Amino acid sequence: MIAGLIWQAIAGDPYAIADDARQHVFWMWRFIDASLFPNDWIADYYQSISPIGYAWLYRLLALLGVSPLTLCKLLPPVLVMLTGAIAFLTAFEISALPAAGFTASVLMTQSVGFTATLSSGTSKSFVYGLMLLFMYGWLRRSRWLSWGAIVLQGIFYPQVVLLSAGLLVLGLVERRQGKWHWRRDRALWLLTTGGLCMATAVILYYAGSSSQFGPTVTLEQALTMPEFFRGGRTNYFQTSWLEALLNGRGGLRLDAATTPVTNFLALGLPLMLSMPQRFPLAKAVRADVDILPKLLAVAGFWFVAAHLLLFKLYLPSRYTGRFFFVVAVLAAAIALVLLIDALLGWASDGLASPKMSAQATFQSFMATGLAAVLGLVVVLYPLTMSGYPFTSIIRGQSPELYAFLANQPKTSLIAGLAVETNNIPTYSQRSVLVSREVAIPYHMGYYQEIRQRAQQSIAAQYSPDAAAVKAFVQHYGVTHWLLEKTAFDITQLTRDRWIQQYQPAAGNATTVLASRQIPFLQSLGDRCVVFEDAQHWLLAAECIVSATENRP
Repeated sequence: MIAGLIWQAIAGDPYAIADDARQHVFWMWRFIDASLFPNDWIADYYQSISPIGYAWLYRLLALLGVSPLTLCKLLPPVLVMLTGAIAFLTAFEISALPAAGFTASVLMTQSVGFTATLSSGTSKSFVYGLMLLFMYGWLRRSRWLSWGAIVLQGIFYPQVVLLSAGLLVLGLVERRQGKWHWRRDRALWLLTTGGLCMATAVILYYAGSSSQFGPTVTLEQALTMPEFFRGGRTNYFQTSWLEALLNGRGGLRLDAATTPVTNFLALGLPLMLSMPQRFPLAKAVRADVDILPKLLAVAGFWFVAAHLLLFKLYLPSRYTGRFFFVVAVLAAAIALVLLIDALLGWASDGLASPKMSAQATFQSFMATGLAAVLGLVVVLYPLTMSGYPFTSIIRGQSPELYAFLANQPKTSLIAGLAVETNNIPTYSQRSVLVSREVAIPYHMGYYQEIRQRAQQSIAAQYSPDAAAVKAFVQHYGVTHWLLEKTAFDITQLTRDRWIQQYQPAAGNATTVLASRQIPFLQSLGDRCVVFEDAQHWLLAAECIVSATENRP
């Protein structure tokens, strides 16, 4: 059902796509037509950082005639079902309770609907399924399944390999009679050794990969860049220490683990397991349930490591929220089954008592009713949420513009600061000089070029100097310039947080408008307009250059 809702949310509109997909999927149109995005700095960058398995999946389906945009919409519902199935197997392996497996499957498929992770159709969509697959393989003590899961993690979402490696190490110890002991299972040691070798190979492969787009931004550099502060494109540094600890890109993201609220049931599992006389099914839960707290410990370790090696391991929150979420769902599923069974057991004992009183009867019916309510809440609660499932879908607002640009030569290059430049590569398969969607400042070799393009685009768009505009167009080989009709409104300019990151260019542009100077592009009126809709003018760069030469 959840898979169907996600499909319904994204399939009906040809100009609807997940937010992150506008970064990570557009370049894959090259699999359909290799001549697209020629010498495109942005497309080359996103192609270089895409995990090889993820890219090859899109390449393979492209050979079968499935476009990247279509596959991006097909993947989420398929992954929802697969993730739910693996959650069933994992919970069943932990608890030996089919009901717990079923509940885990329900909770998992419902809970992913509260995040944009799985619905994006990007590499992060695989994170839950790949983590669960490894856990299932380890619980089964299956070498090939565990090793295969690590390989899949390495080619689809490499960060998960670090979590699996940590679980392999912690899996070698167990607690007996209040003390920690090394496990003596030779097969487990073989599984662990092979898995760690594979994990090391994956890590060395990515660590040794050189790129023209590096190096990774350092903490010292990030502290000098407005992009990493409030209002910036990649808001990392928080003003409150509590917010920094809990939320954002550097936080624990406990909110991800406790959404939906039914995941709070996970907190009761340790208590239930310690009271088997009150929760009889607790006896069925296997000792390997300790894989859940071990995953929490491993996630915490990599969270701290990511802070100590900030940006080298990407973002700290990537090691906590999603994996705390996996633990919360599995633990909540088992806890719910134990609780409902206990309630029904109490009700049955009360009704079977030979000295049954009115009070005992009432308590039995109350226990039965509470069990029923719990079951209904789990099934129906998410469906009461407005906007569920949450998919972070962005809908393109200018289909006529996309169609017009799609009919321009493949060598076209569109300049401009309009928000719609975010969507042009995806829907028109044409290159843009810069856009706010792709201005991600983690790799400085890439971002220095993007920052320079943004600065120069702002300077040229608001410059009264015709020669400066001409030089900009000729330097980059721009063929079209996209302008929003509100582009020369000083209020709009000062409110645009993305543009205001780029100083001094943004400040100079504001000064031009405040002093009532007329930017050269504004002075052209509709002279060079080749396309117009309610929000935009699209100008031909050739006409702009001609106008600079003919200006008195």
